[in-house]
Amino acid sequence: MKERGFWNRYGLMLLGILLYGIDLALIIFVTQRLYKNIVEVSFVTALPPMYFVFWLMRGKEGREKSREDEFNSRLSRWLVPSLFFAMALYIGVEMPYKLEWGYSLAIGAGTLLYHACLRKRIPGWGQRLSEIYVCILVLEFFLLLSFPWITGLRTVNQAEAILARQGDEEIHYTANISPSELKWIFKDDVPELTRSEKKTGFYVFSAVDQGEAIGVIISPASGRIIVHTSVSENAALNSIISH
Repeated sequence: MKERGFWNRYGLMLLGILLYGIDLALIIFVTQRLYKNIVEVSFVTALPPMYFVFWLMRGKEGREKSREDEFNSRLSRWLVPSLFFAMALYIGVEMPYKLEWGYSLAIGAGTLLYHACLRKRIPGWGQRLSEIYVCILVLEFFLLLSFPWITGLRTVNQAEAILARQGDEEIHYTANISPSELKWIFKDDVPELTRSEKKTGFYVFSAVDQGEAIGVIISPASGRIIVHTSVSENAALNSIISH
């Protein structure tokens, strides 16, 4: 009986912690392995655990009052999802290749889904904050998995494949740069960028083309090769590749 009581009381909390750990591992995989820091993430990913820690620090009476307000206030039920939906829309328009829009969407949708549907329809679900967090974290998990397909952003491996198809050899990723850094590399002869290309960084590769060492800059947003030139002709690009 004691064991069942423990899992009934803490099972969802432990599941939430496990899901958050999986989400963090996916974030590291997406940002570090797939996109080499082209995709970034900020404070939004820390909001659920930060709120949960602050909630724990309030003491038993404070937690009970907070939980009661959370579940009985129409303001918290409907305003919070609306605010996060608005944040997700803004970030999605202005910074479509950032993870923040997905996290904001998951927080809004998870909260709304719980209050509108799951709280009333799933037996045993009542007024526990861990239930909302499980909803949010499950949605975040699926958003992270689908991020490459939703955004259409090319990964480093896909960019390498583009270069290989055109005949380049010994292709190696070396760095990423921002759109503003193109001015430093090309001075007054900066290639014209599309709107989507301006909203993210660029991959920089070293490669060999017909026996000559070259530097290549490719946009993960469009898959377009921005520049493909000999490193001996561009000291700034050569410096980036060398370091």
